[in-house]
Amino acid sequence: MSYKGIKVNIITGFLGAGKTTLIKQLLKQVPDGESWAVLVNEFGEVGIDGALLETEQVAIKQVPGGCLCCVSSAAFSVGLNELIKQAAPSRILIEPTGIGHPQQIMQQLLADHYQGVLDIRASICLMDVRNLSDPRYLGHPAFFDQIEQADVLLASKADTYDEKDEEGFVTFAKQFADAKSVVALSAQGSFDLSWLDLHTKHRTHSHDHDHDHDHDHDHDHDHDHDHDHDHDHDHGINKVQTALRGGVMRYQKVDQNLLSVGWLSEGALSATDDRFNQLVSVLTDCDSFWRFKGVVEIDGRVMNINITSKEIHVSPSDSSLTSRFECIFSDFDGVSEVLKTIENTFRIYE
Repeated sequence: MSYKGIKVNIITGFLGAGKTTLIKQLLKQVPDGESWAVLVNEFGEVGIDGALLETEQVAIKQVPGGCLCCVSSAAFSVGLNELIKQAAPSRILIEPTGIGHPQQIMQQLLADHYQGVLDIRASICLMDVRNLSDPRYLGHPAFFDQIEQADVLLASKADTYDEKDEEGFVTFAKQFADAKSVVALSAQGSFDLSWLDLHTKHRTHSHDHDHDHDHDHDHDHDHDHDHDHDHDHDHGINKVQTALRGGVMRYQKVDQNLLSVGWLSEGALSATDDRFNQLVSVLTDCDSFWRFKGVVEIDGRVMNINITSKEIHVSPSDSSLTSRFECIFSDFDGVSEVLKTIENTFRIYE
């Protein structure tokens, strides 16, 4: 079978920006006669977003365990090739890890062997404007790499913003406006489908594009973009896999001083409302906490959980997959006690 002209969109956004929510909304609007697929790369090992996006109508391929600077070239290519062959889609949405650099994925999509097969369309970046006051985000190179790489820049979660937040986004976005096809506010995953096919700055021939990064704009945050990402995958990635009682696996990964810990269970990972609410307080009080995301059972109800330092989302889950969740921390201060609290909350024991 010949595969030609498959439209591709990269949808980026830092941790908690709302990528999964947006993709869910997009998948509800697939035009008649088109078949879409989703390729998900995650920093952690247990695969959360694929479980949250699963649907009978759309092929989902998950590539867990991507490093911070990029996704493993071989794993990404294998996953993409399998998705193309198995689903033969007319469009592929690619969701990179929230702490990765999408330029590396773009370079792979522009490789010679994909010429004629892939039709690169607009890249979209979501950002939570409230994070513009958080130095952890402003100081992380991936935050700005994602914004700069995008053709469409959306301030997601606009329904949670006040007037000051909106004004801050407008001021911030002005420095990027000339390089964007769209700069807009978005609430609850709202998105104009026509934006997917807007002009992209990324040419479709790998020998034509350059990535000199001549960014003239000033972010006013002393952020240095002179990181050149050698991508030799020899930068201190450490993984530990532990079998716990009750059919629970714990996956721990350290990459460039970020810690991901994920739990995957054969049965339900369950907590009471009271114990879960206590855990939420412990997490949000931890300075190094970035995100808790997963599918767990709360008082007998299977729920999708997404917690960041800014917000808590708990909603009924229609996922058929086993219980799983992941936490990401920016450093290790106080984390060991938090991990104990997590495992006690869900009655996970070694």
